[in-house]
Amino acid sequence: MPVLRSAGIILFRETQGGRRYLILRASRKDNRPEFWDIPKGELDKGESGIEGAMREVKEEAGLENFSLIPDFKHTVQYFTRRAGKSIMKFVAVFLAEAQNDKVKLSWEHDAYEWVTLEEATKKLTTMRETIKKADEFLRKSS
Repeated sequence: MPVLRSAGIILFRETQGGRRYLILRASRKDNRPEFWDIPKGELDKGESGIEGAMREVKEEAGLENFSLIPDFKHTVQYFTRRAGKSIMKFVAVFLAEAQNDKVKLSWEHDAYEWVTLEEATKKLTTMRETIKKADEFLRKSS
């Protein structure tokens, strides 16, 4: 059975109003429901998870100035559909602190928001539990 391998980064900023997480809305021109996610995507051949995650942040959000948080990695698995077939997807998720909030979206997304954990868990689907784990990790680390 074929599987898809992806990677992404949960980006956060510490602000006067508290911690904020970056979420991106997928550009959709069809009747599928609105979809919010973190910057992530499929790995290129020979690419490590962290290399792919960092590339995806640059491609999808235009961010290069961020600091990876050591010792956080969470793997999410779920089924997705490709060519009408159900395929298992594994996503390696890392955590990083953005040095600024200046996002430049790619064609894949049409909106972004820096949101609280509560707002993120309302809008995210496949990454909902992972962002909670990231927030818990940050709380325990500080």
